[in-house]
Amino acid sequence: ASADFEFSVYQGQELLGGEQVNFSQVLDDGKPVVLNFWAGNCPPCRAEMPALQRVWDAHQEEIMFVGLDVGTFTGLGDKQSAIALLQELNVTYPAGGPPNRTPLVNYSVRSMPTTVFFGADGQVFQRWDGAISEFQMNNIVSAMLAEASEQPVPSG
Repeated sequence: ASADFEFSVYQGQELLGGEQVNFSQVLDDGKPVVLNFWAGNCPPCRAEMPALQRVWDAHQEEIMFVGLDVGTFTGLGDKQSAIALLQELNVTYPAGGPPNRTPLVNYSVRSMPTTVFFGADGQVFQRWDGAISEFQMNNIVSAMLAEASEQPVPSG
């Protein structure tokens, strides 16, 4: 199983199942998951977020997104600046922030933003260090969905 961590949910509580969520619960839903590490004062994060939003708009029935604000632990802003950026860019995909550095350590995040893609089986499918384009993200999401449709998803 992928390394777990907890986080507070800024938005998307109804999709993630509460105000405080363990990432393992998100992976257990049997959908591919896009985990994006970002921050409120991170220009490349800001630059890629509209592309992430468009991919979310297109695929939100089939995949889950978690935008994880790690500004507090990277010197790139705080919860207030993160929430302000979500509102400014009209980002609607689920987002939140962890109470400590655990997810940064678990996933060896060295550049911001970083995106980790998890297949429907909960295993890391691919990771992308730095800003990702809409084209690249669509390619990875399409590959994850194709793989997910090939294997029976456990019901639970």
